[in-house]
Amino acid sequence: MTDLKITFLVAKHEFRVFQENGLKIFVLFYILILLGVWGSNYTQLRTTSIKNKEAKELVDREWKDQDRGNHSAAHWGTFLFKPVSYLSLLESGTAVYSENYYRVEAHKRPQIHSNRLPDLEAFMRRPDLNTAFFFQWLMPLFVIGLGFTSISSEREKGFLKLLSVQGATFGHLATGKFMALYLAVLLFTVPPFAVIMAGLVFENEPFSHLIRALCWFGLYAVYFFLISGVVLLISAFSRSSWSSLMTSITLWILCVLLIPKFSSSAADGQYPLPSYHEFEHNVKTGFDKGLGHDGSYTERSEAHLKKHLKEFKVNNISQLPEKIRFALDLIQAEAYESKVNRFYSKKVEDQFEQQQKLMDNMGLINPFIAVRQLSMGFAGTDVYHHIDFFNKAEHYRNDMMDRLNRRELQLAISDKNQINNRDFYSSLPDFQYEYPSVGSVISHHMTAVWSLLFWTLVLIVSFGLIIKLNYFVNYEG
Repeated sequence: MTDLKITFLVAKHEFRVFQENGLKIFVLFYILILLGVWGSNYTQLRTTSIKNKEAKELVDREWKDQDRGNHSAAHWGTFLFKPVSYLSLLESGTAVYSENYYRVEAHKRPQIHSNRLPDLEAFMRRPDLNTAFFFQWLMPLFVIGLGFTSISSEREKGFLKLLSVQGATFGHLATGKFMALYLAVLLFTVPPFAVIMAGLVFENEPFSHLIRALCWFGLYAVYFFLISGVVLLISAFSRSSWSSLMTSITLWILCVLLIPKFSSSAADGQYPLPSYHEFEHNVKTGFDKGLGHDGSYTERSEAHLKKHLKEFKVNNISQLPEKIRFALDLIQAEAYESKVNRFYSKKVEDQFEQQQKLMDNMGLINPFIAVRQLSMGFAGTDVYHHIDFFNKAEHYRNDMMDRLNRRELQLAISDKNQINNRDFYSSLPDFQYEYPSVGSVISHHMTAVWSLLFWTLVLIVSFGLIIKLNYFVNYEG
């Protein structure tokens, strides 16, 4: 009998044992619970999506149909909305903590770390009830329940020595049992995969989101591969099934509960974010006194106005018409306020980046963290996507304010041949947010990718070594 045939026979026998122990009922029960959670989450997400769409249409209509003056319109402002993606059914991530809109208003800006984001890594300690929760937290327990006796029970019954007498090796046993366990675990993912992919198609999600979903499920295929292998290794090294179970549970507590909590606390503590009032104070001080050697607000304003004296054929600032002086000052002040805000926002982004880098590095020690980082990335709910939306919205806001202020200057010079307010506001481009590419997500979390590749290689090499040495047959004797 060939080695491959023996391996398949072992796998077939082990899978039959799983079935006799109620695997089908277990999978069905699991899927029913998951579908119930999906139904609840989908209903909430659908409601949010409809409200989001209605709010966007209302805000856009109010903005484009208004007949306010240029400066009044800038202070009236508008809202920019982040489109609701059904990928968040997979992993909610930072969506629980961050806003999905951006307020556009003259002289006022949202903060990148507003709305509880100073404790952004809290979701590492309190999971949200979604697909990722079942895959990340519960599936390891299911794998432990299925596999903790796979090899240890064979030793307890004396079957390892019997197999060696019959010509089978430990390699046949370990490989066959791994194939059966991994196949059983993948059965839990097939229905969710089919439902999610069908749902994304039904909701007309972009093709790039389908690619993200494929990457997301591929990530968990690797995650379950690692878990299955580790559970079997522990079972192989354990003298009894009880010690195998206790060791596996202890490892689950460390990797899923304790290390992520320690890592998130360390990230928050080592790279703290400024408070709301501290950030606002820094921006106000930077604007009033200037950054570096830029000079105070008064000095900057005078310097900017002096640059335009020749353009308007006057000798000093006092000779500039009041409306022109006001418009020029608006352009200068808004541009410098954007500069100051970007300067301090970049510092906050750097702190976020350091937090995420620490979490990615901890993923080298604990693959669970690496999976969590990539899981949120593919679902579009990690810190990287939050910052991406904020920056794109801020860029749009700055461009809009610049257009309004420059129109204010044009109207101050001459209101002849100028389009009316409604036509001008309608001519402004709409804000369209697009998610970053999958490639950028992978490159941003490359440390997490290397972590999973490293641990997969370690697992394969470990199994290869113990199979080659046939250690466990000798160990039983």
